[in-house]
Amino acid sequence: MSERTPVAWSVSHWCDDPYSNGAWSVVLPGGSPADRIQIGQPIDDRFILAGEATHGTQAAMTHGAWETGVAAAKWAITDGARSVIVVGAGFAGLGAARTLHDAGLDVIVLEARERIGGRANTVDVGDVRADMGAAWLQQFPRNGLARRAEQLGLQLHRTTFDTPLTAAPDGPAGDIAAALERLRSLVDISDRRSLASILLPHVDALPSADRRTAQFAIDLDLILESGVRLEQMSAWAFIEPGVGADDHFLPNGYVDLLTDAAQGLDIRLGTAVKRISWNADGVTVDGQRADRCICTIPIAVLDSVKLQPGLPAEHTAALARLTTGRVEKVALRFSTRWWPVAPGGYLRWYDTPPAWGEWLDLTDGVGAPVVAGLIADAAIDRHHLGRTDDEIAHAAAAAFAQWADAARRTTP
Repeated sequence: MSERTPVAWSVSHWCDDPYSNGAWSVVLPGGSPADRIQIGQPIDDRFILAGEATHGTQAAMTHGAWETGVAAAKWAITDGARSVIVVGAGFAGLGAARTLHDAGLDVIVLEARERIGGRANTVDVGDVRADMGAAWLQQFPRNGLARRAEQLGLQLHRTTFDTPLTAAPDGPAGDIAAALERLRSLVDISDRRSLASILLPHVDALPSADRRTAQFAIDLDLILESGVRLEQMSAWAFIEPGVGADDHFLPNGYVDLLTDAAQGLDIRLGTAVKRISWNADGVTVDGQRADRCICTIPIAVLDSVKLQPGLPAEHTAALARLTTGRVEKVALRFSTRWWPVAPGGYLRWYDTPPAWGEWLDLTDGVGAPVVAGLIADAAIDRHHLGRTDDEIAHAAAAAFAQWADAARRTTP
């Protein structure tokens, strides 16, 4: 067997998971972070939505989800609740339940899956662990989960996202950072049009070499980072914070943080909530009564739950200005580390059309030759859907080998 053939792998399926229907939330054209804040406002003094999509400044990140859960719990406590039902055992739900439990309230957590974590899921890839959903402790200096990881003495490993080892099949990719900055300069945050309307006329008018580099920047810095096509992307794609602020990953996986957060909580797995209703007397969740309900299920599957009397018009309008990105991941374990090594662990493959464009070399952190690749939006339709996990893993490994060969040709 070739050293380039993976000996173990794991493949994500977030886009067809009925409890996620995608990766993370994205602001649509015409929307803004104010819509995130709106959907996190309490309803009728009984019910509240929480989760990464409701965080005004730290959306699409685990610590943002955790913070919204903690804030929702504090609302329930301040509001005089004695019993609370939390729907969902991701980081938002666990943040809420942990805070409520520690304050002495009666709290139960109802989780549809047979595991905790939501869109964070640590799996075994051969003899090592890998996170197949959320993986990094982003915005590290202000990340409360990072502080907890440090308190617990969990192993942390830094990834440097600003110095990727890049390659393209037809020569150097060009100055991607400069191309992205030129695109950014065309965008006004007050412009309610899609980025396709704003950027594509400029890109189409560029000389061929500059157009190629600009398209690479769009493919990996915008589409892969959001998981949606340019037609669905607003100017906030350039503004909302993401990777790059001293980010670290947990070589043993997010599972250690999740287990710590869940300790002592009444979590009922395999319990998919179908109906939540509320009135002046309290809340009923599939026949169970409480004073308040904190619902943390992703916005992409919110309509799978019957809410009565329903969301206010302001919440419904705000939700309509958000969507969920489509991103999938593959983790590949090899017998040897045969590829070029980037000091920061970040690799980029500028294929056309885009496929597995972003790779993270986890080897130095996990102590074994492992890489994780990401694919987004239309590339998922081309390379992921309709294939078995074995087929996906081996096709991704082939793409990774193409990157390695091209990187050796273009990088001293």
